[in-house]
Order: sequence, then structure tokens, then C-alpha cells
Amino acid sequence: MHTVKLDMKTLPMMPEEGLMLGNGDFSVSVYYQPDRLIWRFGKNDVWDRRQDKHIDPTPMHIDELRRGVSDEGWQFDPETGLSLPTRGDADVERVKEVTQYGPPSYRERPYPCPKPVGELSLDLPCDLHGLDIVQTLTIEDGVIDITLTWDEGLSLKLHALVPPTPNVLLIDWELSGVSEVARTWRSRGVRFSLYRWPDPTAEEFNRKAQLHSLNDMYVKFCGRDIEPLPAPTVRDLHGMPILEQTFFPDLEYADGFRYGLLPIGNDARTEEVPTANNGLAMIRVLPRAGATSGSLAVVMGTSGDDDGHEAPLVEAMDELRKDFAGVADHWRSTNADSATDYWSRSSISCSDAFVEDLWYETLHARRCCYRGDVIAPGLFLPSTLNDFSLWHGDYHTNYNYQSPFWGGYEANQLTLGDSYFPGFTYMIELGRKLAKDFFNARGTYIQLTGFPFPIDHDPYGVGPFSRMSYMTGWAVNQYWFRWLYTQDTDWLEAEGYPALRDAAQFYLDFLMEGDDGLVHAFPSDQGEFQFVDDLTHYMDRPQVVRHARYCLRVAAEAGEIVGGDAEFIAQCQDYAARLKQADNLEWLGFADNEEQYFVTPPEFIAWYDAKPEMGDPIEFRLDEKNPMWEWYFGHFPLRWSVCMRNGAFVPERHYDAVKQIIGRWRRPNGLIRAMSLEGYSYAGAWAESLGIIGPLMEMMLQSCGGVIKVFPLWPSEMDVSFNQLRAEGAFLVSASFSGGAIADEVTILSEAGATCQLSDPWGGPVSITDDSGAPVACEFAGDVVSFATEAGKTYTVRKA
Repeated sequence: MHTVKLDMKTLPMMPEEGLMLGNGDFSVSVYYQPDRLIWRFGKNDVWDRRQDKHIDPTPMHIDELRRGVSDEGWQFDPETGLSLPTRGDADVERVKEVTQYGPPSYRERPYPCPKPVGELSLDLPCDLHGLDIVQTLTIEDGVIDITLTWDEGLSLKLHALVPPTPNVLLIDWELSGVSEVARTWRSRGVRFSLYRWPDPTAEEFNRKAQLHSLNDMYVKFCGRDIEPLPAPTVRDLHGMPILEQTFFPDLEYADGFRYGLLPIGNDARTEEVPTANNGLAMIRVLPRAGATSGSLAVVMGTSGDDDGHEAPLVEAMDELRKDFAGVADHWRSTNADSATDYWSRSSISCSDAFVEDLWYETLHARRCCYRGDVIAPGLFLPSTLNDFSLWHGDYHTNYNYQSPFWGGYEANQLTLGDSYFPGFTYMIELGRKLAKDFFNARGTYIQLTGFPFPIDHDPYGVGPFSRMSYMTGWAVNQYWFRWLYTQDTDWLEAEGYPALRDAAQFYLDFLMEGDDGLVHAFPSDQGEFQFVDDLTHYMDRPQVVRHARYCLRVAAEAGEIVGGDAEFIAQCQDYAARLKQADNLEWLGFADNEEQYFVTPPEFIAWYDAKPEMGDPIEFRLDEKNPMWEWYFGHFPLRWSVCMRNGAFVPERHYDAVKQIIGRWRRPNGLIRAMSLEGYSYAGAWAESLGIIGPLMEMMLQSCGGVIKVFPLWPSEMDVSFNQLRAEGAFLVSASFSGGAIADEVTILSEAGATCQLSDPWGGPVSITDDSGAPVACEFAGDVVSFATEAGKTYTVRKA
């Protein structure tokens, strides 16, 4: 059983440091203040959705960018922070508008952004001494146990869980102790408070942020016409007080999004706490005086629930009033069943506890905050949010949003991979408008930033990042990955192919045919660069070319699988074949390899020609030359994966460095910080760091291109086994490694009946049997053994 234990030495004082519970939609982080134990709530759909588009200039049309870089020579000046034309007859003021670093609504407003929900606190006695606290998260049970003891003999035990449904935190508590002081405190009783503070002004928030950070990103919000959210309130609902927060009207909710929190205990009363109109909304939960045990539930509903935010509160209230004990038992049972089901899908066991803990703790955090039927978080996990978030806490599509989903399918947790799609659907829909209005193109255009709710305009329509085209292909790769790992043709036809088709259609209209008979990508920069008066920065950039080519190819293949339009498929194939090879390969030293264009997704293609004989890549340096060691971990999961697929990761040489880099950023609760505290303080738990299990599992199992490789990059001195990791082709693979060698058999469950290709684990003859023991014919091509499979059958490959 995998546990995370925190004691007084590692007592979390911020939400992002605390242990976490959740059901993928509703999550809770536990932390402390000197006089309180606190449960901080988060909900994936709680966003301030305002956008002050009226202060933004008209978004940039692609023709403006084409004219600007071709005729007017836009050039960024770091002294002034402006980009200006260097030649031609340009409208200087318009150039300033369209080249500024993002639109004013993004630079000068804190919203849109995800919002914290509220907190439940347990008051701790200030007249007792010697408090000792031990918290234990039992991952495979999905529960947190907390024991508080004082020198005077008082002990308080709490047991907390979040069932799969409804969205509720259930806490069981028990008091014990025989001393006179303990009996006196017991007679007063435990006291819980549920509250939501008023939304701060930008000035208030910035003042607090500057006390803890060197970062000045929040300064730009100050002195603006920024109205905080309406103050939270407490009101009566069917005879019980609920806490309610309203938001301003938006495109989806004409009366404004709302959420409500209902606290209810067995044998306890709830009452509103007068707060002298200071904007705080608070409800106190007071168990019966003298009670030594009890249970408390906090139920949440939002406008996104069926029948609105009140419906789940009323339903839970009615059920708990009738039979609190029975309902609580049902939640405990469904939580246990859900945890058992989740952790039965795959497992690992490793002689190095670091690997095993990292895998289980990361998958636990993802289980708390990601689920296939609800929108996913943006840059930060919901129960750890500040009132305002860096970069609006948005969906950043040049790896930040993609990263938390790496490894989800490989861990055989389909719901984690599928959680990419609900929120991204809004970006695809907006992208259709952007493609039409600003590119004269069909399909969908995915830009750098977006949000998981309807938007009727371009939210990031100016600046150097606003018209880069590489994100369009990158952002839809998850749709293709799902097909590769599941072979689910029905899903591909209904959900996957339409997204891939629309992205490819955009490229067909954006790319241009040249007099040389080739297809060119212009105008589009790559990475995150400012405007420069140099056409090579906008023509056939490697990152753009690679993502466009890969998108066109996979869209064509998906179309062939589902019977798509033949003319469209042929055009995709033609453009992919004729797309100009990038000449300017100096950007991060791209080295072209035609096979990698299709076998390996572009994000994982080598950024430089790093080979073991060339020395250690910068990724594994433990000094200031490696930014992933020095100040920014968020890029490490991607860079580590690139090194693996490029042959630059040598486990015997680099594994210890990987451990040290991860360990440097890893917190006692298992989460991994992405950026240094020096510059970004406590910004919230970074979602992108959850992608670390992607490369971790690639050490054990690779299947890129459809060939399964067992333990391709595993340190020889470390024993490990895994059960039911998922490979391309919808295969569930189990294997073990011990004593420096792969064990003599590998088992493979075929879900879809595809042909299995396995890189020979032992370098010699193999025998294969099905689950009835019958021999299975196979063929060798080099070191790859292939054999036909039937859906639902398990095959055992043995060293002959």
C-alpha cells in the first residue's frame, strides 16, 4: 500500500504543499495555519470568465503580418519594449498596436482566470501545548488520515475522503483523552467553519504577492478599472444555510455562473456567522457539546451541474437528513470501489522507492484533478489556486497544456488521457472562427492561449505569439494518440478525425505553393520570439514545418481509417510530401530525419544532434547551465523524453542526475514545483509537472511507431516490474527486470486484435503461446518479432 506521510517537520503551510484528495472534478488540499487545520476546495469549472475585449485593438489579420515582415520590417526594440517598422510606408500607431506583447485585456486584466472556491477550517485550541500532527495519505484507498495530539492527553483523529459522486468532502472525526484538560476541551466540542473570502482588488492582491515574490507580473493589473467579483453570501436553502458565490454574466451563463457549498453534519447544527459586512461569508458547523465523534459533509454544486448549482445541494441535503449514516457509508463504499478500480488498471514495483513513489503519487494527483467527462485544469491545480493566476491560469498550447496528459494512456488510465478533450473542444470551436476571420482559411486555428468556455472573439489577437501556426498541429496530437493506444475506430470517426481534419484543413489553406513546386509555411515564427526584421524567421521554420507535416499525415491516415473524403486525404498527402524542408536548422540545432516526421510526434523529435559520445546533454547538468536545474523544471518532462527518443539518455550515466533534478523540485506531498520560488513564490501547484511519468514509463516501455520495446532504457542495477502498461496498438504489456536482465517472459493482452510487433527482449529465438497454451506463429524482421492477435486474448512471449 502506497502512503505519503507528513509530520510536524513537513507541515504544509500553503495549499500547494498539502496532501490532496479529489474525484477528477472536485478536489481538496489540506494545509495549516498556526491556529487552524484547513481544507481548500477546488472545482475545474470555477472560472472568472470576463474579458474586456473593448480595450483591445482590432486583432491582427495574417495579411497584416505578411505585409509587416515582408514590406515594413517590424523590429522589436528591447529598450522601449515596442516593435516598430524599419522601412516602407507603415501606419506606425497600428504597428504598435498589433505588435505589442499580447492584447491589453491579457496584459492589464487579471481575468479570465480560474478561481479558488473556499475553505473549511477546524479551529485548534490555543490553550493546549505540545501539538503533534501526523498526516497520512493512503493513495490506493483515496483517503487522508490526520492525528493531532497534545501534551495534555487530548487526541483528535480525522478521516477524509472525496467519493466519485457527488462532489463532496466527507470527514469523520473522533476525540479521545482522559485528562481533565482533555475532558474540558471535549465538552466545548470541535468547531468547523466554512467560508469564502471576498475577491480582492488588484492592488490588494499585488501588495500581498510582492511580499513573497520578486516577480512583478501582478503590478500591471493595478490602477485599472477592475471590479472584483460580487462578495460571497450565505443564504437559506430549504431551511439550511449555504455559501454561494456568483460571477458576472458570460456567453454560457446569461445570469452569471454560480456555485454553492452546503455544510452538514450528523448531530450538529449549522449557523451563519455575522461578519460585519466585511465581505467574508462564513457558516459554522457545531457538533453537539460533549460529542466525542461525528461526521461532516461539505457538498458542492455549480451552474455546470445538471439542473444548476442548487440541485446537487438539495439532493444531498434531503438524503442526509433522512439517513446521514447510510449515505456516508455509501460514499465510503463508492470511494473504496473507485480507488480499487483505478489502481487495478496498472501497477509497478521497483527496488528504488523513488521511482515507485513518483509513479503512484503523480497518478494520484492526476486522479484528483483530471477526468474524461469534465474540463481539465489549466496551468494550476484547482485546490491550490491563488485569487489571480500567472498567465491567467490558461490553456497554453506549446506544451504546458499538453504536458499533464503525457503518460495517461501509457499508464492504462484512459480517463486521464481523455480529460484533454472536454475543455479543448472550446478552443477548436473558437479556432474555426479565428481561421475564417483572420486567415481566410477553413478548419481550425489553435493559438498559444485559450480557455475552456465559449469566447466570441480573438482573446490573444495581437503580438508576436498571436499568429504562430505550429500550435495548431501540436494541440490536436492527443486525438491521434488516443487512436494509437486504443484502436477505437468509433471514437476516431466521431471525435478524433473531425479535430485532426479541421487542423489539417487550416494548414492546407495557410500553406502556399511556391514556384519551385514545393509547399511553404509563411508567415509564421516558432517558439516564443519577438518580431525581427529578418524573413528567415517567418519562412519554413522547423517547428512549423514539422507540426504541419505531421498533422497532414495523421489526418490523412485517420481519414483512410474512417472513410473520409478521398480528395481531402490526397491533398493532405500531397502537401505533406511537398512541404519545404527547413533550411534554417540552426534553431536549437534541428537535424532532419524523414522517418521521424511520422514515427515520432514533432514535439519529441531531437532538438539537437546530441549523442552519448558527444558528452552529457545539458538536461542532466546539475548546475546553473541547466535552467531545468536552476530555475524552471516545467520543461524537463519534455526535454527528457526528447533525449530518450534521440539516444541521448544513457540510464547508467544519467539516471542519478534525473533523480536529483526531480528531487530538487519535488515537494513532500509528491507534487513537483515548476518554477523557482525566488521569482514566482507560491503560484499554486503546477499542472505541467504531472507529465513527468511519461518519460519515466518510457524507461520501462516504449511503443512509438508501433514497435513495443520492453525496458529499453532501464538501469541495470535496479529491479522493477510493471503490470498492464498500455502500448500503441491497444496492447497491455506486463514484464519484469531483475539482476540486470529482462525476465524470461513477457505477457501481452490484445484489446483490439491488431498485429503485435515486439522488439526481441533477449536477442534470440522466442516462443509465443496464447491464453489457452496453444503456440502462435511469428515472424522475425531484424530484431522485431511480429504475430497476429485476437481481441481479448493474452499472449505470452518466452525466451526460447
